[in-house]
Amino acid sequence: MKNPNHAVVLCYNVSSSKSAKLKAACIKMGIRVKDIAREQFTLPLGHILGLAEYADAAPTDEAPFQSEMLVFYQFAEPQLDRLLPEIRKAGGVRLKAVVTPTNISWNACALVRELMAEREAIAKNQQAHDPQA
Repeated sequence: MKNPNHAVVLCYNVSSSKSAKLKAACIKMGIRVKDIAREQFTLPLGHILGLAEYADAAPTDEAPFQSEMLVFYQFAEPQLDRLLPEIRKAGGVRLKAVVTPTNISWNACALVRELMAEREAIAKNQQAHDPQA
């Protein structure tokens, strides 16, 4: 990566109209946006981000997913707080994640599975605690 201290948004399956709005907002904030090609979905996030320790990572044999997803790397909390409303204005993206020491070695397919499992667990928990259920 050219500037490892610079915030980056990785975009997976984001529509071109939504992507254009997102990129415009990011440019104003000095945030880089990277559209990820389907053939890169099975590479670790660290490889996509150009980190040397993941340079030799091989893709896994998984089918690409269809969901839109944004992955945030090296964001300061205020940057993320300013960007999230812009994402909603652009049309919203349901699946969002921040790169962590745990998930940096995961590929996007694994990350989507984890995010979907978390959403399902939250929905079940809300349903269990909903007095009208």
